Amino acid sequence: MGEAYSGLSGKGGDDFGYGEPFITYMNVYQNTYISEKDYELVQIAPNEKQNSVQYGDALFTLSSETPEEVGIGAVYLGNTQKLYLNSFCFGIHFYDERVLPQYLAHFISSSSFRRAIYPLAQGSTRFNLQKNDFMKMKFLLPSLEKQGHIANTLDALHCRLANEKSLTEQYILLKKYLLSLMFI
Repeated sequence: MGEAYSGLSGKGGDDFGYGEPFITYMNVYQNTYISEKDYELVQIAPNEKQNSVQYGDALFTLSSETPEEVGIGAVYLGNTQKLYLNSFCFGIHFYDERVLPQYLAHFISSSSFRRAIYPLAQGSTRFNLQKNDFMKMKFLLPSLEKQGHIANTLDALHCRLANEKSLTEQYILLKKYLLSLMFI
């Protein structure tokens, strides 16, 4: 269904902060969707071979301090510029058009998906995802139509929750302001 690729390789501290855009570990870890606006910079030489991220690619964390945090995923939905991927992540480019990227983003965040990949986290002080075993896993997918309905519903809930969170933060600020006026 797809092909796995690795993130950046052969980079040192001096290579970061300027150059070409790349998707960070935390961006993959914290988001469901990633756009071309969420990146940092890394120096890539003109003849250097590095894998680039494409629209619809599933991106996963490869390494973490706890097994629960290995294999956290997001889907890239940008397509206006060439982006690279952090070295502690890997991506999967899907050739099969039976997978809707918006659905995939929610699927790889689900508890059932997380339970399925949890045993693939190997290590004692630092845990790594066994990418070869990960690629052998099989999952049942609903029809594209059902994937679209599921993704639209979950996206609507996600937006609603984000709005509620923003409102709550604004109310907290308002409360602090009003309390500061009352008790000078």
